[in-house]
Amino acid sequence: MSEKNTLNSNSSYSLILELIKKYGELRQSDLVSLSGISKSRVSEILTDLERKGIIERKKLAGRNLVVKLSPKKFLTIGIIKAAEYPFIVPFMKVLREKGYHVEVRVYSNGLDVTKDLSSGKIDIALSPVITQILFQKIFSNFKIIAGGAKGGGAIIGDYSCNTIASTSLSSMELWSLLYDPEATLVEYSSPDDMINALERREVKKISIWEPYATILANEGFRIIHRFEPLHCCTLAIRNDLDPEFFRGIYEQAFTNFLSQKDRWIQDYSNVVNIDY
Repeated sequence: MSEKNTLNSNSSYSLILELIKKYGELRQSDLVSLSGISKSRVSEILTDLERKGIIERKKLAGRNLVVKLSPKKFLTIGIIKAAEYPFIVPFMKVLREKGYHVEVRVYSNGLDVTKDLSSGKIDIALSPVITQILFQKIFSNFKIIAGGAKGGGAIIGDYSCNTIASTSLSSMELWSLLYDPEATLVEYSSPDDMINALERREVKKISIWEPYATILANEGFRIIHRFEPLHCCTLAIRNDLDPEFFRGIYEQAFTNFLSQKDRWIQDYSNVVNIDY
């Protein structure tokens, strides 16, 4: 094969894998239209990837084939951009030592990460237990297998205001209502959006998690109420993954984290792109 053809072949393989990673699970016919690669060439690439154990294909009604990355080789973990998950770094390390290719996706809120778990776009999620329970009741396609983390946060802004900005179906929403049952909640999709609204005085009070609460306090914003660190998030995996196997790895990773906390902080800071 010529150098040019080799490059084209590698490019086609990479494109197909990137599309499968992006969509989680999709029809083979959709791969053809999204990639712009011929039907026969897509079929040839998928056959090779399936033979190598990188992907799996299953039949739907008729002749439709659905394609996804093999959970025996690839895992995508979803977390929220927050302070409480540094143990995810040793968790990733142990999984890689077991032979997995591991990717972490960082989300702005728990609703989106749990939605992607339920739709098959990711394999493992750490997100608020309140969100996971709701989605599990509706879709029943993932299991909650372990406690996740203790998360803190705070209500920040104008004490006299009865409206609190928060993210939808989050621990912050629940804790805010427990603190002030008469409060009116306004939903935002990310902590950045809430902070921008607070700075523009579009809202006067926000309920936000760490490390954002401490960052805002250091910038001079008033803390009205601090939430004590509570168990807010849980670990959930897709139904086709072995809960005992992943719970064991998770517990091992958590033990490794607790024995050497400082070792993992910088790596976690790089994962979530927050300077601790």
